[in-house]
Amino acid sequence: MHKYSQVIGLPVICADNGKKIANVKDVVFCPHKKSVLAFLIESRRYELKKKAILAKDVLSLGRDALIINDCSCITDFKELERTQELKERGRLLGRRIYTKWGEDLGTVEDVLFDHRNGTVEGVEVSDGLLQDIIQGRRILPLFGKVEFGEDNILVDNEAVEEMMSTGGGIIRRLLQKNIREE
Repeated sequence: MHKYSQVIGLPVICADNGKKIANVKDVVFCPHKKSVLAFLIESRRYELKKKAILAKDVLSLGRDALIINDCSCITDFKELERTQELKERGRLLGRRIYTKWGEDLGTVEDVLFDHRNGTVEGVEVSDGLLQDIIQGRRILPLFGKVEFGEDNILVDNEAVEEMMSTGGGIIRRLLQKNIREE
């Protein structure tokens, strides 16, 4: 499982010659299919044409690099935008999340995905800076009935019940400290 924020900036390396050819600049998602479509790459700052690698062309994605077989899988992003695959792309970061009962859960701050099967597994939810500091961020798994609107995500209560707290948060750290002292 990978986090969007940890993939940005990773080097892109060709397996056939071992050369670093670019860095990951962005990840292109399809919210309606809950999938990863492509990785935007940036090889040089002065390059005018955006380049991309389709998710299916990624050989492996590790903690430290994205590996592709060879440079032939790199295409112009403008060409990819014309394909049916990328017509359904959309952003996930910054979307508000609501339950079917109208409860505001917070904002998408990060996306968790599995590059091997190309699926978005969940999102990291922020309920504001103060809540993030006190309680830590929560992970909302994207299973069951999930509706993606232009700016919002609507989730079933089932997904909310599975939401788990992640991150440090002051409360968690204090509880861990108290348990160790006992």
